[in-house]
Amino acid sequence: MVYASPQGLQMFGERWDRIVAERGAQAALYLADGRATTFRELDAEARAVKLTGEYVQVQGEVPQILRLLLAGFLRGAPVQMVEKDRARRIPAHLPPAGTALIKQAVGGSGVRRCQFFTVDQIAADVDRLHAALDLGARGAGVAAISCAHSFGLTMTVLQTLFNGVPTCFAPQPFAQPLMDAMKPHARVYLPGVPALWKSWLMGDVRFDNVSLAISAGSPLTLDLERMALEHHGLKIHNLYGTSECGAVSWDETLDLREDGRDLGNLLPGVQAQTDVEGRLIVTSSSVGLGYDELLPQEQYGDGVFTTSDQIEQQGNRLWFQQCAGAGINVAGRKLSPAEIAEKIMRASHLEKVTIYGARSRDPERCQDIVAEFDLPQAEINAAFKITACSLLAPWEVPRKWIGRL
Repeated sequence: MVYASPQGLQMFGERWDRIVAERGAQAALYLADGRATTFRELDAEARAVKLTGEYVQVQGEVPQILRLLLAGFLRGAPVQMVEKDRARRIPAHLPPAGTALIKQAVGGSGVRRCQFFTVDQIAADVDRLHAALDLGARGAGVAAISCAHSFGLTMTVLQTLFNGVPTCFAPQPFAQPLMDAMKPHARVYLPGVPALWKSWLMGDVRFDNVSLAISAGSPLTLDLERMALEHHGLKIHNLYGTSECGAVSWDETLDLREDGRDLGNLLPGVQAQTDVEGRLIVTSSSVGLGYDELLPQEQYGDGVFTTSDQIEQQGNRLWFQQCAGAGINVAGRKLSPAEIAEKIMRASHLEKVTIYGARSRDPERCQDIVAEFDLPQAEINAAFKITACSLLAPWEVPRKWIGRL
């Protein structure tokens, strides 16, 4: 079944054909073992994919993601991004007309849902970043973070498919695999989240060929930004956005920010204002079509998205205050309190568990998961925790356990 509009299909197809005609013999994807896949080879691989069903489920490592994304876009089948460690969420209703990409994300709301996007909305976000960050002149984009997440997806593989920027695949986000991936290239740009940047900066990673360093997913602290400048001569640029509307603002300066809340200036083509509660309302061409399930009082669609973030705005510059939503941000990964609570209740056979996020002592971690139980504190021992965590992923395990009796 084809959902993407004929105009969107034609637009993408023409762009991709032009990239293959101009760069066919050049590398589209650099692999960790030194091999590379050219644009012409990627095109042939994607066209050979046999699509079955109404959706293309994209899950796995960067080579599979690139190939399946391209196959879906070329044929107009909705592509649904699924993290390697997740099961596909079946949308609560059929995708709206024109849907080309489906993300399943928690976001600031704390509720895992599907988000729908047209080819034009995807292209608007990709092209906005490409122009503002001058990605065509930065070398290969290093895919060290998950490309199933909006930030990694838009900064790397979608830049390859829409603008012909090669992707450099780092199979693990640790120091040695990252250096091995970056070493053969004269210039690369490196997207990361603050927790990874902290690990890279405190490790033995060399950044001599990094032409642009970008951080997103959670607030970038001044201490981390200062460490990069003083120890490595590297300016990390803070980027702010959401999966629902794409990139919103970035710090384009080359000097240390004066305030860690500084999110930089709005990107060209993005308009913003705040509502009576201080939440940022974004208007842009990259705002998606909407969710598969809309919560009361939410605004998402028709080019407008009201975020869960309370933001101070002065002209085109934004300052982060806090997230007013229930989502828990653990090192840039957005988690659902309800999902964690449900897993703990199933594992422990309890009828009630309260899960929420609290500020972490480690600022790059952002938040810790807190679990509260209607139990005496003495009963929340090591054996209880082992049982309660048996269905959780490692990043879903609470750091604080509180008994309320």
